[in-house]
Amino acid sequence: MSEFWSKKVQSSELLYYSRLEKFNDENKNLWFRLLHVRKNLKILEVGCGGGLFTNMIKKYYPSCEVYGIDLDENHIKFARNECKKQNLKVNYQVADIKNLPFKDESFDLVFSHTVVEHLPFDDFIKEQKRVLKTGGKLVIMRVDMIKKNDQPFMYLEDEVNSVYGEMVFGDRPKVGSYLEEPNLTMQKLNKYRFKNIKFNYDRILYYMPDCAENKKIALNQIERNYKVKLYFALSSLDNAQNGEKLREKLLNLLKKQYEKRVEIYNSGEKIFDFQSSLLITISAKK
Repeated sequence: MSEFWSKKVQSSELLYYSRLEKFNDENKNLWFRLLHVRKNLKILEVGCGGGLFTNMIKKYYPSCEVYGIDLDENHIKFARNECKKQNLKVNYQVADIKNLPFKDESFDLVFSHTVVEHLPFDDFIKEQKRVLKTGGKLVIMRVDMIKKNDQPFMYLEDEVNSVYGEMVFGDRPKVGSYLEEPNLTMQKLNKYRFKNIKFNYDRILYYMPDCAENKKIALNQIERNYKVKLYFALSSLDNAQNGEKLREKLLNLLKKQYEKRVEIYNSGEKIFDFQSSLLITISAKK
């Protein structure tokens, strides 16, 4: 179908690890509550990317029948590989959100994460409503990119940003063109005759190693944070016209940054760097 997103916007690895950083074994219960996941549901994620959400659901709710669709072939290939590695059974398909390959009233729960802002709302919602059972739940999630409250680890950050500043790009793809305030999305759901429309703001504090419960969790947070930076760098370098020239310098800086943070943590010094996201969740009943 397409390789646009994985080639031009976010690689499958970047999308997967950026989601894993925020939704993982440490905070899974919050996410499952917001997603309205429970036993024995038939669940569809539209725009599943590398399958992080769908795999997590199947891992902890094995009685659920879980499906994931994405228009990008590379994302689906990545999702299937991750699923196989974890010995899970999730049904992945390359498919268009505007033409879902499922019968009417097939699913108890249909959800998406950071999808609604990328296409006209009618295209986004019509097929989801069709395949959702009467009484079933629709969940729409996205991240508020404006209201940030972070203090990242700043070692070598100026040097890293300087390398990004040297990158030369051609025309960049435009994404997020349909981003809107949550109340407007809720008004549109109301026009589509959804019921019990509800809204949540939740601060997801996903990185604060100095306050982690134990060393393993702390080091996992530091490593996940590094992987997101690494895959963002690799994606940017692949798309920059002068990426090969800057590749070694940038990757070495990120590696040194990661090693320094591990060194500081292991020394017992606490610097209390943290990162978080403000998660917007809208739920409704068909």
